[in-house]
Amino acid sequence: MKTGKGWQVLKTLRDDFRLAMVMLLSCCAIVAIAPFAISRALSGEWLLAALDSSIVIGMGLLLGVLWKSRRVDIISLVMTGFYTIGAVVVVYFRTESTIYWLYPVFIANYFVLRVWHAAIFNGLALLAISPLVLQYDSILEFSGIVTTLLLVNALAGIFSWKTEDQHQMLLRQATIDPLTDVSNRRSMHQALDRVCSRFSDSAPVSVILLDLDHFKTINDDFGHDVGDEVLRRAAELIKGRLRDGSDSVYRYGGEEFLILLRKTGLSQTAKVAESLRNQFEVELSSPKGAVTASFGCAELQAGEHWELCVARADRALYAAKHKGRNAVVTEELVGGKGAG
Repeated sequence: MKTGKGWQVLKTLRDDFRLAMVMLLSCCAIVAIAPFAISRALSGEWLLAALDSSIVIGMGLLLGVLWKSRRVDIISLVMTGFYTIGAVVVVYFRTESTIYWLYPVFIANYFVLRVWHAAIFNGLALLAISPLVLQYDSILEFSGIVTTLLLVNALAGIFSWKTEDQHQMLLRQATIDPLTDVSNRRSMHQALDRVCSRFSDSAPVSVILLDLDHFKTINDDFGHDVGDEVLRRAAELIKGRLRDGSDSVYRYGGEEFLILLRKTGLSQTAKVAESLRNQFEVELSSPKGAVTASFGCAELQAGEHWELCVARADRALYAAKHKGRNAVVTEELVGGKGAG
């Protein structure tokens, strides 16, 4: 497994499309604007040089905050407002030679922001430059610039909207299990990676690994359509038990599911698992009768990789099967916390 710092950076950017896009465009903007700041300073245009330098330094600082916090939505809004206002201010100082910077700014806004947010920023920028018509000898010339800016805004907006729509569709296909409509194993890996990177002893994290008992006989005796319906119903019951914004469920494979419980210690996790076990016994069924499940519970330990926690939950699940199924077993009963 590749674990170098450079590899981790690339993996983070690959897994988070919006983070990668914002950082890439910001770096390009810094590289593009910096030479103008230097050139204007050398030619004695100190005010414009100061404005360009402020934009470069400000975006550099925001990039650092973005990478550290990963709060893409908030930082993107702040960053976009910063460089859009900067561009408008620069245009006021030297209209004829700098107004064309608004074209890449308008396009960049659609790459960095959601479609409607970008449209609002661009619309406000257009309103802000409207008094500049007084600086033009020909209203027709200024109207041509505004018209082309509007066209660029419209075309970039349509392209951004379609791209975002397709991205969401592909993201769903890549992260959602089509049968049960819960997150798949790829999503689970990403979520657990994030949990490990932000782990705090004051906010415990636990997992439940569950397996439907005798599921193979349901498929063998009644066909895969019946088995699929049992899986869908099991997923619905699990989702109904989760806390919004805190817990999540993933199809681990076959008839196995993994439940991720944030801010939940092992004892409370066992209670959640026991509640689900009782609910399955009452509400989950096949033509053969009630369908039960076995549960293994484990709590993530400080400094460990999530795979070790899942492995302990798997051993607890195996112990539950060994006990006769339809049971809940915690890691404490199969070797203790953090046991290898």
